[in-house]
Amino acid sequence: MKFQNIFIVLFIKINFIFSLPLDEDEIEFFYNARFGGDTSSVNQFLSDDFIYEHIPYVGLGVEVQYVDESLLVIEAVKDSLPNVLKEGDRIYEHNNEIVDSLGLNTKGAIGELQKLIVTKAGDSVFQELNIPLKEIQKKQNLDSFLNTISNYSNRWYEYDIDIIELISTKTRVVVHYRWEGSKSPYGEIYVFSSIEILDINRKTKLIEKIRMYWSEKQFRDQFK
Repeated sequence: MKFQNIFIVLFIKINFIFSLPLDEDEIEFFYNARFGGDTSSVNQFLSDDFIYEHIPYVGLGVEVQYVDESLLVIEAVKDSLPNVLKEGDRIYEHNNEIVDSLGLNTKGAIGELQKLIVTKAGDSVFQELNIPLKEIQKKQNLDSFLNTISNYSNRWYEYDIDIIELISTKTRVVVHYRWEGSKSPYGEIYVFSSIEILDINRKTKLIEKIRMYWSEKQFRDQFK
């Protein structure tokens, strides 16, 4: 009877391990491929209808780049600012201050107006816009996500990622990790920690969605 009970317990444990969608080695491989910009390997883990959900934040919903003493809008989150700011627009002033390489520092409650002096794409006429802050959640499909990780990898000379904790069920994996990297040999070290939830299709064992939980501010505040 005792031997039988031991056998049953071992069978349950073995069955549980092999029923998990992704094991620890696979998760570690996926994250190293992701931050290393290996889009081919990453793509093998993702379903065709994959979605990556960024953490919600309050802001204007645009990605900008400092070019020629202005902030060039390089991406606008879909449905965040309809008919207001679009790719190619340039921002020169924000709340009566000339912009600089630090980007847009949008602080305030939802609905608080942000005064911008801009020129629209293809136009040189300055316009004043008063845009309310709103809650934004950026979502990326498969192609957008793969393009992002490729571009992200190209910005860093070297990086290291440490999987701190991993909790796995048949359809979900929770990953807590720490990333650090530098842009040049012996350069400054930048770090961030994140918790992500991976939703996995039980039949295909492919990742259908990743939901991100961390504060981007802790990362951006390291840049001068």
